[in-house]
Amino acid sequence: MKAAPTILLAPSEDKASGGSKGRLPETPAQRWVRERLVALAKRGSPEALRKAFDVKDLALDKARSEALALTGPVPLLPALARYTGVAFQALDAASLPPEAWMQVFILSNLRGLVRGDEPLPPYKLKPGAIPGLKAHWRRAFPDQLAAIPEGPLWELLPGDSADLLKGWTRPRHTLEILDDQGKAVSHYSKWYRGLVARWILTHRQGDPRRVLQSLIPGCQWAGVCENRLGGMHLRLLVDP
Repeated sequence: MKAAPTILLAPSEDKASGGSKGRLPETPAQRWVRERLVALAKRGSPEALRKAFDVKDLALDKARSEALALTGPVPLLPALARYTGVAFQALDAASLPPEAWMQVFILSNLRGLVRGDEPLPPYKLKPGAIPGLKAHWRRAFPDQLAAIPEGPLWELLPGDSADLLKGWTRPRHTLEILDDQGKAVSHYSKWYRGLVARWILTHRQGDPRRVLQSLIPGCQWAGVCENRLGGMHLRLLVDP
């Protein structure tokens, strides 16, 4: 039986609220982040908090309250139910079978590598909010990445998230999304990454040759070449 494909996605700023109260287990690497986020929420000046969370007024109060709550039991939802941004709207995990949730891994700023069915609390944490956060996860990710199962692996990440995996040697396939002028699509690329991820998971097809035969709404495949990660790099052209 062939191994199921696995998807790597970036987290989203938008998150669902609520969940069932519980206490998360944590590794030393996860504790390092949580303690610094709580300390920021406790002792940071209003100006420092606005800069760290990049929100203000009621949204800032909410972000601070969520961070302070991380000292005890917190509302928990599966990661694919917690994240509600553009890519996750396109993925529409609620309509996928439960086993597909186990084939998605998300690079969370709070918890590191999180599987789609693993619990997450509500939180706000931008990479620049905690000094050294990116470097911290670069050091911690190798141990976490070793848990990803065998099989075709698709790194459907924007550049800033992909940078966190520099030095990781496992072969993986990548995706580039272009407009009709051949220029890279920025914000709306999240939507198309979600659609490609959904197709791969729905059809259980991680072979790039099969993915190139897929029909992605509003797009057409523009080509393929080898990438520098030991896999294939597919180009998806967004219809004008």
